Amino acid sequence: MNKELKNGDVIRVNRGLYNHYGIYVAEGNHVIHYTGATGPNDFNGIVRETSLEEFLNGSEDFSVCSFPKHPAHALPIGPTIFRLWQLIKMANQKNYHLYSPEETIQRARSKLGQGGYNLALNNCEHFAVWCKTGVKESSQVNQILDMLTYFLGKRF
Repeated sequence: MNKELKNGDVIRVNRGLYNHYGIYVAEGNHVIHYTGATGPNDFNGIVRETSLEEFLNGSEDFSVCSFPKHPAHALPIGPTIFRLWQLIKMANQKNYHLYSPEETIQRARSKLGQGGYNLALNNCEHFAVWCKTGVKESSQVNQILDMLTYFLGKRF
């Protein structure tokens, strides 16, 4: 299963109602991600380094996310295809930088033990995308906001 994984990859596992994201560390076959202090079913999240097995939490399938070097020029390849406006938003953020695998892991490890998990503003996807690109983004949150905006716009 981990033959496709490379050091510093952003990986995603589908947990039914949501996707869970983390940073893969080849040494030790680990993942750095927001998870509960006592395990994946504890929702008081902190950044921890766990085994890939704990990250997958019983799932046998995962995906590797890819990001464009220059977000204004290419679509990312992977499980989540960002919409064009998201790419433009990311391109306009001066913080966007595609970090090397080593830098990505260093950034992830710099947050080990950090709390402050927030479903809407600081979740596992925000964390993983920030480690890789310097931009705190969550396509899952953006999609929910898009739907709310659409439905609220229909009402008013």
